[in-house]
Amino acid sequence: MSKAPAGGPTGPIATVLVPDRAFPVAHVNLFFAGGPPFDPAHLQGLTTLTNRALIRGTRRRGRVELEEAVEILGAEMITATRNHAVSLGGPVLTRHLDAYLTLLGEVLVEPALAADEIEKVKREMRAELEAAADEDGALARIWFARALFGDHPFGHGASGTAASLERITAADVAAHAQRLYCRRNLVVGASGDLDAAGLGAALDRALAGMPAGEPLLWDFPAPPRASGRRVILLDRPDRAQAPILSGHPCLGAVDPEALALHVAISGFGGNFTSRLMQKVRVERGWSYGASARLSLERSAGTFMMTASPARANAVDTVALLFDEFERFAADGLTDDETDFARDSLARGFPFSVETASLQVAHRVRARLLGRPDDYIDTWLDRLAAVDNARARAAVQAQLRPAELVTVMVCSVDAALEKAIGALPGVTDVEVRPAQLP
Repeated sequence: MSKAPAGGPTGPIATVLVPDRAFPVAHVNLFFAGGPPFDPAHLQGLTTLTNRALIRGTRRRGRVELEEAVEILGAEMITATRNHAVSLGGPVLTRHLDAYLTLLGEVLVEPALAADEIEKVKREMRAELEAAADEDGALARIWFARALFGDHPFGHGASGTAASLERITAADVAAHAQRLYCRRNLVVGASGDLDAAGLGAALDRALAGMPAGEPLLWDFPAPPRASGRRVILLDRPDRAQAPILSGHPCLGAVDPEALALHVAISGFGGNFTSRLMQKVRVERGWSYGASARLSLERSAGTFMMTASPARANAVDTVALLFDEFERFAADGLTDDETDFARDSLARGFPFSVETASLQVAHRVRARLLGRPDDYIDTWLDRLAAVDNARARAAVQAQLRPAELVTVMVCSVDAALEKAIGALPGVTDVEVRPAQLP
């Protein structure tokens, strides 16, 4: 792994490069450290909309002409929006690298952001929202994030809402693009048949016109904490199953105990032999699967349990999730469970870094999340240092079984609502129609 010595008006461009000479192909992606949390509350979806609109034409070429220019190179130009960054790039034959980066630079420095193309992207995003509303799992995830974070920036949905998309103007998109796409927010991830000097020089040429800008600062307040166990029932008639999500905000990616907590949660619900899977599926047969995971972002994360039982077992499954989580938060794992979880993660690690592209993805993500550059290089050693005492301490310090937000999509009647409300610790039950918030 090397860092390309690119340079410019603000010094070297932050670049992560992992060469791979097997094929004459390069994979280059430009990441900008910002995401939906930076959308104004009344303009949710702005980051995703801006990132998609970026590749729909420049001041020199319309959308069709730009698409043809990329296609002639045998390349792809793909945009993606994550919670902590947006990205633009794709694969290209190495001999076409200069031409491809020139197109990327044109898109970033001279975007058209035409009003008619922005409206087309809006229609696409509204259609995606409508499709999500029809899928129980997707609808539950949207409600869960909104209920978990409320008005906090981490509650901003990447696709926004129909109302927020309607409010976004072409001027909003242009202003957001100017703020987001600048050198101080940029990290380049590249792999393939490349060398550092050549890549750096090509990036300098392609991005010469990109402004230095100001870095987006992740100085958000801590997410809100729930008071008691809040349950939201999304009423969808004639549903045989009842997807369940339950959890609370948690520590961020740079917290020193993040890895220890990850190990513990993996043992609790991260694989087929984990405690939740055994209790829900193997012993009772209530759900095909039951899991728990820790999603880590820049300054906060999410602990979440999931299951999808038959509607007849929905209340019992929620009760079991609550009970098992309470026991886990109090006592942690057994020594054997921790050892198995740690060893499983260690065995799976080589598969997550087996290609140059995967290595770049890990290293760029570490950089964007504020982790040290050697985070992946030292990961196995740090994992090996997590014993049960440390895992248990992280669980007891970070997990809060009395402060849960639970979302379930199911056919709701008075009996089910009453039974959920009678579960230990439940302080609030809301019944909502199964539609987008």
